[in-house]
Amino acid sequence: MTFLDPQFVVEAVDVQTSDLLIATPDASDPLVDSSVHQVLRLLRDQHRMEAAFVGEVLNGRRVCRDAATAGPAQVLGESGDALEIAFCRQALNVRVPFGCFLSAPVILQNGIVYGTLYSFSFSSDEGMQHHELKKLKLSAQLAGRLIDSRGTVETGKMVDAA
Repeated sequence: MTFLDPQFVVEAVDVQTSDLLIATPDASDPLVDSSVHQVLRLLRDQHRMEAAFVGEVLNGRRVCRDAATAGPAQVLGESGDALEIAFCRQALNVRVPFGCFLSAPVILQNGIVYGTLYSFSFSSDEGMQHHELKKLKLSAQLAGRLIDSRGTVETGKMVDAA
C-alpha cells in the first residue's frame, strides 16, 4: 500500500521518532558512557582509525536492543546508507574518499546492545578492510567490558554511576 492508494488511511500509520546519541574521539553526548569516548580516542591515537559511536534514544529513554537483533561486526557498502551511517559520516566529517563503512555493535555482558561503533575503511584492499573491522570489533568488545565494569547500565536502562 502506498500514500497514493485510495485505501490508505493516515491514522493507520504508527510513527516513532528516535534520536541518536553520538560520541567521537573529540566530543561525546553526556548520556554516552565515558568509556566509549576513551575507546574512540584509543582507536584514533593508537590505531590511526577514526571512529564514532551511535546510540539510540526513544521517547527520552536510551534504547538498548537485544543482541540477537543486532548485526555482527560488518563491512557495509556505501550504497543504501542507514540513518546511523549517514549521521556517522557527518560526525566524523570525512573529507577524503573512503572504500566502505565498518560497524561493530557494543554488546554488554547481559546481552543488550548499548550502541554501535562506526568507522571508515580508506583502503580498497578487502584484506585490509577486514583487518580494520577486526580492530573495530575488538574495540567494541573493550567498550562493552568497560561499561559493564563501571555498572552504568542496568537491564537496558541508564542508571547513575554515582
